[in-house]
Amino acid sequence: MRRAFLYLLLLSVSGLLHGGQKSVVLIARADSKVSDLDSLTVRKLFMGWPVLVNGGPLHAIRNRSDEQLDEVFLQQVVAMSQSAYERQILTGLNRQGSIRPEDVTSQERVLQELLTDPNAVSFAWLRDVAHNPKIRVIRVLWSE
Repeated sequence: MRRAFLYLLLLSVSGLLHGGQKSVVLIARADSKVSDLDSLTVRKLFMGWPVLVNGGPLHAIRNRSDEQLDEVFLQQVVAMSQSAYERQILTGLNRQGSIRPEDVTSQERVLQELLTDPNAVSFAWLRDVAHNPKIRVIRVLWSE
């Protein structure tokens, strides 16, 4: 009896630890031609530099629906502060004619944009997209 109780206690604690884990994932619509993007390519994409997959340009959608998600994006994806990122984007627009990633402030709109554009790529919390059959996770960008 005591052994069963300890076993159940251990299972519940491990479930709590696993359930609290957060992951940020790179996403596209389920039928997207994007199969994998390395870290450098993801950074280039969100810096506004052209990234082609099968001859077609990808479109970055910056998910700003959550403050912590945005912090992870700045620290782990582009490795810059907000002000440095904005300066780099503006410099790229002025000097190289790069394309500014679209800023979207709601998770629902991020998903709508992905579903209407086969070349769109964004990022989200894994928990928000894991059970959506219309969205495909390309890779994990960050995990706690």
